Amino acid sequence: MLRGANMSEVSDAIALNWDNNSVCWSDSIQQGHDYINEQFGIPFFLSQLGNITGYEVLDAGCGEGRSSRHIAARSARVTGIDISSGMIAEATRKEIEHPLGIRYEVGSCTDLRQFPINSFNLVTSYMALMDTANLAGALSEFSRVLKVGGKLTVMVRHPCFFTSGFSVYQNSRNERAGLTVSNYFNRNAYSERLKFSRQQKDEFTIIRYPHTITDYIDAFLKSGFIITSLLEPRPTEEMCARIPEFGFWRLHAAIYLFIEGMKA
Repeated sequence: MLRGANMSEVSDAIALNWDNNSVCWSDSIQQGHDYINEQFGIPFFLSQLGNITGYEVLDAGCGEGRSSRHIAARSARVTGIDISSGMIAEATRKEIEHPLGIRYEVGSCTDLRQFPINSFNLVTSYMALMDTANLAGALSEFSRVLKVGGKLTVMVRHPCFFTSGFSVYQNSRNERAGLTVSNYFNRNAYSERLKFSRQQKDEFTIIRYPHTITDYIDAFLKSGFIITSLLEPRPTEEMCARIPEFGFWRLHAAIYLFIEGMKA
């Protein structure tokens, strides 16, 4: 939690930010602009889930439902929750168009009161917790709604590299040659302008709530999880041959941090 923050006001700001992004974000995903997650992040994340047939799954911070749809396609019973009513409206629209039996609800990851204890076999959170102010509160709620022996799987932007001082620099041939990072220990929220690809015209403003690796691990452990996996996925040579831009990340830095924990 950020020092001195009024968490109700922070939650309202997060919801409003994603409401403003929701339609354009959803359309951009539907048009395939987010190729890094589609070609790399999501396949890796799904590969770590194993056989989840028949599982009751809570997809926390589900956004417009992309991760929920991928998980439901693996024969799990999925409930998606997100703080943004706009994102949930987009997720619901896509569920109506292509039904997978997903249930969607508007709500904060830090307050899952609508779900009783021991409700789920698996909680997933794909690329959401780096945009969550109250990390410890979210992990505590994930633990509460999980059954004993259930798992929590989390993927976030790698906190060591994607900081408020992140930038990519280019060489004399106008090629990406490396990256710089700074402000790793910054505890203040900051806004970031981004787009999924260079070809995409629309940009989004995202509010980031920075957490360190220690913050993530500490939140897992204090919420009663045994950490069973900690990974920094790297694009394979085959991926780089197919999508040359991945070669930059294979050489210089990890895009993602993956953490899996089991409720003791």
